[in-house]
Amino acid sequence: MEKLTDLIGYLKKQGVRFADAREHLFEERSLRFEDRRVAHLNEEYTNGVGVRILFGNGWGYGSTPSTAPGCIREAADEALEMAKAANARAIGSIDLCEEPCHIATFETKIEEDPFQVGVDEIANAIITANDEILKGKDIIKAYGMAVFRRMKKRYANTEGSEIRTTIYTTLSEIKALARANDEVKERTFAPPPMNAGYEYFRNTDFRGAAPRIAAEAREHCFAKSCEDGEQTLILDPEHLSLTMHESVGHPTELDRVLGYEESCAGRSFVTLDKLRTFRYGSELVDFVADNTLDRGLATYGYDDEGVECQKWHIIKDGIFVGYGANREVAGRIGLKRATGTTRATRYCDVPIVRIPNLYLAPGKKQLSLADLIADTPRGIYIEGMGSFSIDQMRLNMQFGGDAFWEIKDGRIVGMLKNVTYNAISYEFWRKCDAICDEREFKRHGFISCGKGDPMQLAQMSHGASPARFRNITVRRAK
Repeated sequence: MEKLTDLIGYLKKQGVRFADAREHLFEERSLRFEDRRVAHLNEEYTNGVGVRILFGNGWGYGSTPSTAPGCIREAADEALEMAKAANARAIGSIDLCEEPCHIATFETKIEEDPFQVGVDEIANAIITANDEILKGKDIIKAYGMAVFRRMKKRYANTEGSEIRTTIYTTLSEIKALARANDEVKERTFAPPPMNAGYEYFRNTDFRGAAPRIAAEAREHCFAKSCEDGEQTLILDPEHLSLTMHESVGHPTELDRVLGYEESCAGRSFVTLDKLRTFRYGSELVDFVADNTLDRGLATYGYDDEGVECQKWHIIKDGIFVGYGANREVAGRIGLKRATGTTRATRYCDVPIVRIPNLYLAPGKKQLSLADLIADTPRGIYIEGMGSFSIDQMRLNMQFGGDAFWEIKDGRIVGMLKNVTYNAISYEFWRKCDAICDEREFKRHGFISCGKGDPMQLAQMSHGASPARFRNITVRRAK
């Protein structure tokens, strides 16, 4: 930390308005499996320092893969030169929201460090499960993957903050591929990714899930196609994680709303005039952003501009009430403080606003999934994630899934195939008429959410209880 604080002292003497420095170690071990073999093994170790400077009304950023004081100084001088050039061409003022000074340490609580576990042990867990999958009738392939991350950061800024964080992340899945009835279909078992140690992977029952997904992959081949038209849908938490990510998470990033992402990933329909007035969903719909969520993928303690992670509402009683915002843009909507969701993937990346841990709050009335299905005379229950698309304003969307079950007379009667549904994002959430209670709440999430130019991949958790949506347009995928 001393070399970072020395650098901050140097930058203060150069007359900067604000500066921070982040030493950032990113380690990742990823394994991918095909049948009974390891098909791909990658070990990444990236370490370096990034320096961000605000001079007048201009930003500059510099980075170096070296942690030597001289190299860090060179990166800072480059960032300062860039900031001065930007300031000379600035057309508006930049006002940073205040943030208390933090002298702090934050660590993911783990029992086993995955980087201390042999590759053979990791591989055995997935290959054993794949072996069970391959015993299934008409199974032609078994796939799997395991990803482990360790991210260590030291952070210091000109306001006196000095923060150390250590984050561990674990993600895994297995997949069965079946060929029968002139069809090829798949089924996936994907435990929720977590900020957790190897103990989470060790305690996951891949082998126990293998026969089920093998049987359901085959059943999918013999399923009948869905009918086009309006349908009642019940969506499981894993499926909802992708739907909320695309139709609520991305459109409520304030930098996107203000046009910062327009040339890369588009803008958003959730414009500033809609804050606290726009009906985004039915009265049942509450979306909570929570970067303090235990083992959440975006639970970092403090973000990459030194802001403490927080919890707030994005949607309350169906009304849009909040954005994710960094220190630069938060003041534009009257916030006194940024939301603590500004992150960079590696040391060479500029911190940007990212989707927080975001979840659909459980229903307040006692309601199980079995109760919800029993209360649905006709519909489709969708599990897991499949293909999706959404336009650059985050309005027109289409989603598939991993498994589709036909509901008749309040019970599941068999599997369907080739199901997709279309909707306008806010109209979709307005059609939510039931959410199961907290007993059914489950989380999922992503470690590869793309944003920025150059592209950065970030991670965040999402959660929900199963929810029902009426009169949704369903089409047979071709």
